[in-house]
Amino acid sequence: MTDNISSREQYVQEYYDRNHADGNTDPEIELVIKFLVANAKGKILDCGCGPVPQIWCVAMPEATEIQAIDLPVESINFVKKQLVTRVQWWKNFLPYQRVVEKIIGILPADYIPQQINKIKSVQQADVTKGLPFNDNYFDTALSLYSLGTLPNEEELHKALLNICSKLKLHGRLLHVNTDGANANNVLPEYTYRGLSQTAELIKKYLPETGFKLISLDSIDI
Repeated sequence: MTDNISSREQYVQEYYDRNHADGNTDPEIELVIKFLVANAKGKILDCGCGPVPQIWCVAMPEATEIQAIDLPVESINFVKKQLVTRVQWWKNFLPYQRVVEKIIGILPADYIPQQINKIKSVQQADVTKGLPFNDNYFDTALSLYSLGTLPNEEELHKALLNICSKLKLHGRLLHVNTDGANANNVLPEYTYRGLSQTAELIKKYLPETGFKLISLDSIDI
């Protein structure tokens, strides 16, 4: 069991180092940043945050509060360590700030630590089994790839119901996903893409879970 935990922690570290530690952006990251800048507002619920809510918060200048959840405890522990040591690393993510500035203009020199301070909690929770927040509390819920990791449509339906219950009237669910299979035996609940064509499945279940579809876009990268 110890070896399994150790390998999961190592996977989270390697994922972070490979995709985000150098602070560089790529076309996909820049598109997600632009999407968040335009749509993420008010009190934010980051569902399935992985090891990176402290990064995506940079792309949400109109957020007033961020609460992040994920299922694997290894991701939660990693984020908590990152938040404690943020003075040592925040300058690495100036490229994210620069993308935001191209959209809304020059930001303060302390913009990144200001954004990080908006993260009020990072905790373990299963989006399919209920969420530890008051109903009608959030303005925006995020699913940055996370709903695509669910194993089947039944779990997706449960997740959408739970998310909807925590949103205010006229609150928004922002979902980003890539289609295709991606499995990892070390940390399957973190990396497995259980649902292909997730956007279309979400569209299918929106009306019966309390949502109305505003827009659905597909972009080739």
